[in-house]
Amino acid sequence: MKYAFVFAMAAMLISFLALRLGGVAWLLLWPGVSFILVALAYAGLGEHAFGKRVDGRMQPWAVILLLPYLLLTWGAWHLVRWLSRERAFDEVVPGVFIGRRLLAGELPDGIVTVLDLTSEFVEPEGIRRAGRYVSLPILDASILPVARVTPVLRELAVGPGALYIHCAQGHGRTGMIAAALLIARGDALDASTALSMVQRARPALRLSATQSQALAELATALLAARPGAGTALP
Repeated sequence: MKYAFVFAMAAMLISFLALRLGGVAWLLLWPGVSFILVALAYAGLGEHAFGKRVDGRMQPWAVILLLPYLLLTWGAWHLVRWLSRERAFDEVVPGVFIGRRLLAGELPDGIVTVLDLTSEFVEPEGIRRAGRYVSLPILDASILPVARVTPVLRELAVGPGALYIHCAQGHGRTGMIAAALLIARGDALDASTALSMVQRARPALRLSATQSQALAELATALLAARPGAGTALP
């Protein structure tokens, strides 16, 4: 709800200025609408407000309505990319890579599948066409229902070839989903171990309290679905 409050306040301030100043300031209503839509997304409307399509692109209506917010977000992403000393991607275990959103040509060699967790970015065409592309849009610092995530992770856990998982910077959303994937693959037996593994590979990775709780719930669901779960050990 913190994000919802911040963007709602920004929308109200910008709209007030537009109404107060008039004239060309009416153009400020566009970013005001953009920010209120983002606020509604974080207040409960969810990632659908961003219009992310299964092919990695965004619906035209979403781009138009959200363009002021998107330009701010995309610009900040490029600035971080230029200034950060963090690696673009890291390998957690053989065949599982995590990192930031990549540009065409930056994808590690041998990647067969890309799992895109962003809702606020269009995936570069060169990445989408490099292999199998899977979109699982999640709002920044947020989560999805366990029932929606677990089938995707179970499928990817047994998929062939190397996998690349990313959000915007390869931190919160990426860490949560990558740790859950390690459990689905059998590389880790609990949430704590899985999270430690992804943090060793990418030290700046951190989860919000909500994401940590979601990871614990994902771990429970994935472990319960394993063959022989609940069977007593000899």
